[in-house]
Formats: sequence, C-alpha cells, structure tokens
Amino acid sequence: MKSILKFGFLVASIFVSTSAMAKDKDFSVSIGEVSQKTLHFEVSNAKNVSLYVYNSDKGEIYSEKIINSDSIEKSYNMSEMASGTYFLVAESDAKIEKYKIVVDGDQVSLEKSPVSTLSKPEYTINKNLVKLKMTNVIGDVKVSIFDTANNTYYSKNNVAKDGLIDLTFDLNPANPETYIINVEKDGDSFSRMISLK
Repeated sequence: MKSILKFGFLVASIFVSTSAMAKDKDFSVSIGEVSQKTLHFEVSNAKNVSLYVYNSDKGEIYSEKIINSDSIEKSYNMSEMASGTYFLVAESDAKIEKYKIVVDGDQVSLEKSPVSTLSKPEYTINKNLVKLKMTNVIGDVKVSIFDTANNTYYSKNNVAKDGLIDLTFDLNPANPETYIINVEKDGDSFSRMISLK
C-alpha cells in the first residue's frame, strides 16, 4: 500500500512493508523475583544502555548508564519508596522498554513483560530528502515537522501496519535552512534537527 500526501512544498510518502532492516542484536531484560522490596533483573547485551526508575509523574528516582557488558545483574531496593506506581526503563540508541513497578505498603511487584517497547526513529538524509523509519510499532505515531520559528509544515498521526512506519519527506531548502522532525509515541518524544545548508 502506498499513498502520497502533498502539503505545498512537502511530499510525504508512506510505504508499509513486512520486511525490516536487520540490526545488531539489542539489549534484552530478564525480570527476576522480588525479595524484601528489592527488584532483581538482568540486562543482556548491555552496550550503552541507560536504566531509569521514575514515578507516575515522570519524576526520576534513579538512573545509571551501562557502557559495555555482555550481561549484568542489577538489584534496586524499593523500601524507601511511597506506595504508588513506578517504572523501570531500559533505553539504548535503538529502543526503549518500560516495566511497571507497583509499591503497595510492604508489597512490591514488577511485571515480567514490558508495558511498552518502542523502537526509536531511524533517519536517512540525502540532500533535502529525509527518510524516517520505525519498526515494531503498535498503533499510531504522531510526526510533526516545523522550523525554528515554530511554523508547522506537517503534523499527522501515522498508523503502522505490520509494525512498520516508513516516511519520506522532501524538504524544500528554499524555505528555512533548518527543520525539526518530532516523533511522539505513548508519551515519549524524539526530536531531530535537520540542516539543509
């Protein structure tokens, strides 16, 4: 399925395919047991992986960076945390995984499956043609293009089919020299500045 969307200077094409680009193996998280309000988990292929724990208001509680490890075991003690919902987030250059933690008095639980997994957008730039690709996407992704003066050139919810979003934008260099592409998915936002000159 292929459709062409025209917006003045901008042409966006959406091509949905079941084929995905092969990538190096990214990290994986294995959730262990919770004992005495301490979470236990293992991160495999942990090369440049950031770990965060934050509360439901997105207030960061803890963060650390793992530079280069084939496999690393981690334990986080939640005994000082007030009752509520927290999230354990593992993030690399290519993806983000979020796991839900519930603290209820003396009880702490950590879900073994991620509540969300998001592959980050990949960009290919050739002169004024910018390709944006995302794999393993469920649902829709909002993509916006604007300039540094906040003029919007494109803003649309793009629905993934077979887990893939593949967009091509023809950015007119006669307009602003710099465009910003913003991608939003499930509360996460990624921006990329594109300079044409």
